[in-house]
Amino acid sequence: MSNVWTSIACAVPRRQTRVSPLLQLFNGYAKSQSTRSFTQWSLSCHAARYDGKSCMTQKVTFSTSSCLAARPKKTASKQPVKGKAAPPLAQTKVDRVKTAAAASAAKLEPAPTIASHTEGLPDGEQLTWRDYDPEGGMPLPGGERSQAEINAIFNGEDVDVDTGNYILSVLHWRRMSGALIDVGLRFPRDIQVSKEQALQGLEYVRAQLPDVDEAGNGSLWAKEEEERLREEMQARAVKIGLYKPNEADLVQEEYDEIEESDQGTQEGRERTGASVLQATRQANENEYEQFKREQEEAKLKAQQNAVAAVRGPLELGGGVQQDVSSANVVPTVTYKDPRSGIVIRPPPSAAFLGKPREKPAYLKYYEEKATIIKDNVVPQMSTLARLGPSFLVLMLVLGGCWYLHENYTPPPTSARIWPDTPPAVATLGAITGLLATTFILGRLPPLWRTFNKYMTCSPAYPYPLSLIGACFRHDTVLHLTSNVITLWVFGLFLHEEVGRGTFLAIYLASGVTGTYASLVYNVLRKQWMVYVLGASNSVLGVTAAICTLRPTGSIEIFGYKIPVYAWMYLALISVTEVVAAVKALKTTIDHAGHVGGIIFGGASAFALRYEAAQRSPGGEESVTQMMRRDAKEVADELKREAKEADLA
Repeated sequence: MSNVWTSIACAVPRRQTRVSPLLQLFNGYAKSQSTRSFTQWSLSCHAARYDGKSCMTQKVTFSTSSCLAARPKKTASKQPVKGKAAPPLAQTKVDRVKTAAAASAAKLEPAPTIASHTEGLPDGEQLTWRDYDPEGGMPLPGGERSQAEINAIFNGEDVDVDTGNYILSVLHWRRMSGALIDVGLRFPRDIQVSKEQALQGLEYVRAQLPDVDEAGNGSLWAKEEEERLREEMQARAVKIGLYKPNEADLVQEEYDEIEESDQGTQEGRERTGASVLQATRQANENEYEQFKREQEEAKLKAQQNAVAAVRGPLELGGGVQQDVSSANVVPTVTYKDPRSGIVIRPPPSAAFLGKPREKPAYLKYYEEKATIIKDNVVPQMSTLARLGPSFLVLMLVLGGCWYLHENYTPPPTSARIWPDTPPAVATLGAITGLLATTFILGRLPPLWRTFNKYMTCSPAYPYPLSLIGACFRHDTVLHLTSNVITLWVFGLFLHEEVGRGTFLAIYLASGVTGTYASLVYNVLRKQWMVYVLGASNSVLGVTAAICTLRPTGSIEIFGYKIPVYAWMYLALISVTEVVAAVKALKTTIDHAGHVGGIIFGGASAFALRYEAAQRSPGGEESVTQMMRRDAKEVADELKREAKEADLA
């Protein structure tokens, strides 16, 4: 194989968007050593390709190029021809001899001078720059220029006809493709084309084809190059494991490989048309899919009709729908063993999945209106913005509770609404009625938005007044019932000990403090998708207060005495809530709020005991002395219980 074919065949081909079977092997811009090649090629080009009315490229024949392999040696100096390029002239015998000498000087092996480059191209379709190799270029309209024309184009410089036509073809390809803005006038070093020669060739090509939109072609070239580089970088990233390929790309790539191997190229299918076998197969598949859909629809309709026939309308059944187990939607088979006589029957249907009912339009409207945070997007707020306003509300509530504790005066019996009812029962009854009322109002759709804003504390977007409202809202009967029962068990004792004013102060302050503690806990942990509601913080504050006031007292529920001291019960619930809050257990219980309520209730009761000790006649008892006295009472009670157990 010649050096020309070896150099061209080993070149990296450019990615094509249409068929080009032989164009990557045939460059078409130089001749071989044969002295007959130029004349034969020139006559065929002028007869088949050149049209006086149009400069478009048609289906042509061309020769192979030797310029990519090696630049020919400099020939003898020629007479410079001034002026612009002249039209094609008839070659003289001297020109043909010079051409043969230049080709011999290149020292290349002979190569075919005529080769068809139209194989695989549909009839009537014109060649474009995509059908040519960028290293060989695209032939100019009118064919290759003669040596005289080359001398005129390059102002008589020492440029042989092969190199000159090569320069013109490459520049013409760059203009048509838009690569001129990227590559410019650069040529391979082994070709030895100077910048002045390239500029002269570009001026000639522009003069021959002035209507080419170089800016538009350059823009398209830049977009295609950007896409090509992006695909290369993505493929490299996938190869080294930095990027995970898209599932759709993998499926499409696998499909393309199989189709290319089985059916040929896409251009071939477009040229030959759709396969009758493929069209028939696709039609059969579509018909089968339609048949399957019709079968499934018929089966579903038959099942619905069978259910409707057995159940019937509500009027026929006296308002009671019949059981659907006898609908026989699924065939049942009863088996009887002829030898043993054992009968095996299928189990009866135990359930029926009805059609889900769609929510009424007004419910959807109120649900949408009650949604505070749209699209689950947490508002961008600082920690101070989330906690600061609520802290001010907390301080105001605590100040009001202190004022209530110091200045509340019980009304006389004659001024009470229910004078025969004990004050403790009346107070707890009023609180229970308030909790039940908010529970019922929370079921009304027009109030959903109000409850979500002012009776639910959410760390994502907290409303300051929700610290108070959250202490009076319950969403389930179980939640409401458990809090009310605990309130009545411990609240009666606390009310009898401290009175109505102090009881209400401890109840409300414990609830607000526990809610704020839960808010701080969730904000610092960045747990935005949670919400806090319920009176459990207040109830636990009341429980902690009475257990602190009477640590050695017993717990009675409906007259039944539980054999556990109050301080034991308080220690048990305190340790449980603290451990759950520290470990952040994933439950639906607000452990942080419970801890806050317990701490405030216990601290309030301890402060009341200290205040009472200071006001006693003996007075001046310190906190340490109080703790020692409580410890001594607990120890004495334990000893007494131990003695009673020994005597028993």
